[in-house]
Amino acid sequence: MNQQKPWVPVNEVFDHFGYKNQKSALAAITAGTFPVETFRVGRIRAVHREVYNAYFGQFRDEGLERITGAK
Repeated sequence: MNQQKPWVPVNEVFDHFGYKNQKSALAAITAGTFPVETFRVGRIRAVHREVYNAYFGQFRDEGLERITGAK
């Protein structure tokens, strides 16, 4: 059984948010400018999977709207 964690480690997705490295993403988190909420799981900084999916889902929806003209 392949159980998926409910969170995604920031070190695996920082580039999806436009950061060149984990250090710059962590600096943005500290400064409060990272685009989504994060939390700690032990020593790991993470984004909840539903938050991650919703954040990128909004871009998908905007792109589809532009293509189809639907509102």
